[in-house]
Amino acid sequence: MFQFIEFPDLNDNEIKLTVKSYDEPDLDKKYAYRYIFSIVLIETNEDIGVVCFAVDTSPMQYIRGHISYGVSPAHAGNNYAMKACLLVKHVALAHGFSRLFIGSNYDNIASRRTIEKLGAIPITKDDVPENEILKNLQAEKIDMFVWNIAE
Repeated sequence: MFQFIEFPDLNDNEIKLTVKSYDEPDLDKKYAYRYIFSIVLIETNEDIGVVCFAVDTSPMQYIRGHISYGVSPAHAGNNYAMKACLLVKHVALAHGFSRLFIGSNYDNIASRRTIEKLGAIPITKDDVPENEILKNLQAEKIDMFVWNIAE
């Protein structure tokens, strides 16, 4: 049975992640268990964004991805989303993941840069169990990347 794990020390001395919520699965929306974290600047204790981690091993992981994030426009350009993803990596490893899927809309250049800075690479047909997934991603105009976190 699934259990959320507490992570009291997710920080890199510049930002910290604090739990906003532990979300139960939503079958109608096809959401898995999710950790929702606030991204907080340590120096000012200001909440500057959010990062989510879906603990998903279903086929939806290839469509929705495991990680999503957003940083307030006033704090964009400081790599806070990337830093938050690096902290979420510890959560994923604790749940037994060795790779994560992260998606971005075709036209979201800032998100794509964040994903590339993590070292994630575009998925190929070898990363997914069926070609239909790639067709769905193309139809929804989503670029999906795979991030090998066990390296």
